Amino acid sequence: MPPATLPAPPPPDHLFGDWDGFRSRLAKEGITYTLNYTTETAGVVAGGLRRGATYADQKGLSIDMDWQTLAGVDGFKTHAIFVSRYGANVSRSFVGDTVIQAQEIYGAGFGQFAKLVWLYGEESLLNDRLKIYFGRFAHGADYAASPLYCSFMTLTICGHPRALTANQGFEDWPLSETGAEIKVRPFDRFYISAGAFQSQPFPTDAESYTQGGYNGFSWTFKGTTGVSVPVEFGYEPLIGSAQMPGHYKIGFNYDSTDYRDNFFDVNNMPLALTGLPGKRDGGRTLFWATADQQVYQNGPYSDDGLYLMAAYAHNDSNTTFFNNFIWAGLIDRGIVPGRPLDQLGFGFTYYDVSPRLTQTERLQADLGVPLAGGARGIQTHGMVYELNYQIHAYQGVLIQPELEYFDRPGGAGNVPNAFLVGLKTNVDF
Repeated sequence: MPPATLPAPPPPDHLFGDWDGFRSRLAKEGITYTLNYTTETAGVVAGGLRRGATYADQKGLSIDMDWQTLAGVDGFKTHAIFVSRYGANVSRSFVGDTVIQAQEIYGAGFGQFAKLVWLYGEESLLNDRLKIYFGRFAHGADYAASPLYCSFMTLTICGHPRALTANQGFEDWPLSETGAEIKVRPFDRFYISAGAFQSQPFPTDAESYTQGGYNGFSWTFKGTTGVSVPVEFGYEPLIGSAQMPGHYKIGFNYDSTDYRDNFFDVNNMPLALTGLPGKRDGGRTLFWATADQQVYQNGPYSDDGLYLMAAYAHNDSNTTFFNNFIWAGLIDRGIVPGRPLDQLGFGFTYYDVSPRLTQTERLQADLGVPLAGGARGIQTHGMVYELNYQIHAYQGVLIQPELEYFDRPGGAGNVPNAFLVGLKTNVDF
């Protein structure tokens, strides 16, 4: 058994180090930044629609400013993030899956030349027991979140359970909306968060200005359909003499927007039979529970070891695609002797589809008309597996070979299961 008092891990490293002292000088003035380049390449080698591969990348810049150091404003910080994206989607083109992406970095208003993702303020009060966030950001900045999730390349858990971020009303990177959040920590290991955000449809070619827009700096309230209110309770224990960290969260989100029903039309008849739009259902609720826990330490640093993780999400499936969503996985850092900064990851995803949507598709299939949403078959459930190994190749450089398996792509049974090989790289400058 490793000793109970392992040293803390080294600080994040960068390809160009301290930029000849530039990074340290800025930090002393209250400004820190991260300049990052991520690539994700994946290819179908068996099954799916056909063999083939695609590439996607993201360039990102984050700037954090401590205004207490800069200007004496007690407890106040600001956070800004910019991204640029490029590439293509292997899931749609070769796997035949429009539900889960093999490359998480592809989606959400793709083809961005330059986009302001988030710009928000953070005020800390009462010795950090009370924090207030406000500005342009999203639920994904805090709710149902974990820094461990984007160790995975599939858009199942990075950066949140997919059943949440697939819906208007629970936005994530690189989308944003105007909102505010308050986070209270009455005890050291417990917190309660609640927020309020505008709810807008996802951007489209016809209306590209919503949720921050495809590109640029769109902060409009045009197109707002309601208010979205998340609430989360968290417990963050340190287990055993080794003080192994854990994070346990439970929460829900209510969006006041009226959404179209998956089965009933405006006259409460099956919309597959009438061809009329779905009726408007008032509001929508999402629920989640997530957990991660270090259970063993096996390397020279305190964060080396085995982490077990799980996530569950349930949607008000009258108006959403997903019904239940289950994810489970593990990460083992330092599993290879002499490689304390490498890690092994494995994740499994199961989801089932809204029963009302499945009913509609069955009727459409019987009538011989196209299925809702362009589905390739009647959608009921699907599974995704991912195995990866992250290699710390050089300072600031991570290389991650990937194996992915899509069981029932798109939640339907008429596309062959797909086996993919991929490579994710991450460079911090």
